[in-house]
Amino acid sequence: MRFSTVILSLAAASAVYSAPVQNMSKRNWFTDDLKSLITKALTTLECGACEAALVGVKDVALLNKQWVLDAVNDLCPTLSKEPAAVCAGLVNSQGPVLINSLLSADLTGGDAKEICFQIGGICPAPAISSGTLTFPKTRPANPVVPTPSGVQVDVLHLSDWHVDEKYVAGSEAACGYPTCCRQYSDSSTTVNRSASSWGDYNCDTPVKLGQNLLSYIPTVAKPSFAILTGDVPPHDIWLESQSTVVPEESDAYTNMAGLGINIYPTVGNHEAGPPNLFPTTASGGDLSWLYSSLASDWSRWLPSDAVTSAKNYGAYTVSPTAGFRIISLNTNFCYTMNFYLYAHTSDYDPNGEINWLITQLQAAEDAGERVWIMGHVGPSQTDCLQNWSALYYQVVQRYSPHVIAEQFFGHTHYDEFALYYGPGSKTSQNALATAWIGPSVTPYTNLNPGFRVYKVDTKSWNVFDSQTYVANLDKAATWDSTGATPNWHLEYSARQAYGAYAPIADNLPLSASWWHNVTTAFQSNSAAFNEYWTYRGKSSNKIGACAAGSACSTEMICDLRAGQSSDSCTKISLSLKKRSDDNRSSKRADAKANLAALLKRESKPWAKKLCAV
Repeated sequence: MRFSTVILSLAAASAVYSAPVQNMSKRNWFTDDLKSLITKALTTLECGACEAALVGVKDVALLNKQWVLDAVNDLCPTLSKEPAAVCAGLVNSQGPVLINSLLSADLTGGDAKEICFQIGGICPAPAISSGTLTFPKTRPANPVVPTPSGVQVDVLHLSDWHVDEKYVAGSEAACGYPTCCRQYSDSSTTVNRSASSWGDYNCDTPVKLGQNLLSYIPTVAKPSFAILTGDVPPHDIWLESQSTVVPEESDAYTNMAGLGINIYPTVGNHEAGPPNLFPTTASGGDLSWLYSSLASDWSRWLPSDAVTSAKNYGAYTVSPTAGFRIISLNTNFCYTMNFYLYAHTSDYDPNGEINWLITQLQAAEDAGERVWIMGHVGPSQTDCLQNWSALYYQVVQRYSPHVIAEQFFGHTHYDEFALYYGPGSKTSQNALATAWIGPSVTPYTNLNPGFRVYKVDTKSWNVFDSQTYVANLDKAATWDSTGATPNWHLEYSARQAYGAYAPIADNLPLSASWWHNVTTAFQSNSAAFNEYWTYRGKSSNKIGACAAGSACSTEMICDLRAGQSSDSCTKISLSLKKRSDDNRSSKRADAKANLAALLKRESKPWAKKLCAV
């Protein structure tokens, strides 16, 4: 997802905005001018410069879109230090969609500021403009949550599978590509860090590791069903296309079917080929091949009406048992790196998905059903467009806690959660709902592979415990040398671990109110926060430090209480270095460093960068 390269490099095409048309054919001059402007753009990092650059791109594209793509393809390997094949794959697959969106956007009317903010945090955050929703019925004055039955079942949560069928044991695990542990055409015969057959912290999931995980699950849990919160294909985003993602997804779902239980999936940003690009009705474009393929794969678990719904744009609803409903959303329609969304930034509800969600929740309220909502990109994450997130937050406030029992998302790869509150202050008494953000199966990057098992009441459908299982991937070389298998084990029980700091009665679920009390404990008790920080990284001990009581921990606690992306204290930031001096060599060095930082931000599946991470 290294798409900031595309945005800022394309932005540099403003160099030819005032140039005579005849000069446009002089590619060498064009490229030289672009290089100087890219250097300037990456050293000033000014909102006005970003806006002007996007306007310039639009003007150049009106003359010849290919000129822009050719120039970026020339520049990308030099400034990004990425292999030419990676640059070409990204530019040629993502660039046309971005260019077409810029051609449709009202850049001088505010869209440029929106784009510069949402993708790079370069401009200030625009005001939320998506407005106030109107619901079919008013919220009940005293909504009633069902009393738990006392009977619990196990539910499995898998997320961010990211299987890599091209994984090669013994290959280079510290290569020059965005993802390693493969044989590339220019791979060296000398291996500095050999990839274990079980995986590596710098690589995606070997087929072998995924199959072993699936075989382990029945030894510790008997899930009634499972949820899968998206992202099956690997992170080789410059290579993924319809021809690659369809068989990768089919193979993975076939392996998962071996669990012998129903699995309810959702659409991740990597499901598309190329990744992230999900057209809307307003933007145009056709992704029917993906939705049809997914619907076919999922038909082994879904009833016919849900399969038909999934063929529309990937969203569906299903009732595993009477009185309980799961709503699976395609939250790629809020994903900031879905370039289709920038063609019409005032289309706050692409494809009418929010409206569809309201219809489903109202029907559930009328029928007295409990509902789980699931998606891939969580509305609390800075990767979710703020206007869409604000609308979703209103929906949660309207239908919680009496209809919406729980929410489940993925995408960050971390073991996290987010809280939703009623109008007013963020207090324990005002906490309405929890969004569970599932840990990834993939170790990419610097995380142990993991999954969750929830203990769920069969009447209230609330979670009474969340148990995370991991394997210590730093032992992978030993597993290979001794013939052992991964040491899957219970990392922690949320009820036991955090109940020590925020006591909870046995007959109560892990509610949003309780989770708020847990975050309060994080503020006052360094041991509590340190324990959370360890579990957040799945005990890999390879993510950056975030000391209790520091600005970093304050930021993190704020984020846990931020059910909508505009409330996040981790603002969209590329952590770039700004220079104002005129030293040419210094400017160019900083430009290269800044573009490398941009690419690093996009190599991960989230847009957050905590102060110490």
